Amino acid sequence: MDPTERRIRKIDRDAQRFVARALGNTDLSLSDYDMIHTIYHRPGITQEVLRRMYAQDKSTIARRAAKLEADGYIRRVPDPEDGRRKQLFVTEKGSLVRNAKLEAESFFFEWLTAELTPEELAALCPLLDRIQLRSRDERRQEFAHLLEAYRGSHPPK
Repeated sequence: MDPTERRIRKIDRDAQRFVARALGNTDLSLSDYDMIHTIYHRPGITQEVLRRMYAQDKSTIARRAAKLEADGYIRRVPDPEDGRRKQLFVTEKGSLVRNAKLEAESFFFEWLTAELTPEELAALCPLLDRIQLRSRDERRQEFAHLLEAYRGSHPPK
């Protein structure tokens, strides 16, 4: 049983809904924002690496990248080592929309925590740090330990 009752996910969903409304002047999906953010932090990333990261098929990633390129958020350039591969880079327009999303998220979380006392924030933030670091570390290992544990407790039917 999940003692958090998925509260972290529910808060995140509310934050994403707020961001979508706050940035309503774009036709970007939350997945598009996520892809722009990933490319921003990994300039030159290939579509194949994105495909593996997002566990999506090649055509889905290619379509999303083509749409983001057509809309001016990213640029795709041939990989100098293999012209069949495309390296992805965020454009200035992509950086601006990424920053706007981060600002809207920060605004939401500042509002959300505004009624907490300094003592409550001092107790909450280190716990969130521990949870986030555990999640990040497992993600960086491609969820190997977590998938093994999950598959062990949920055998295929």
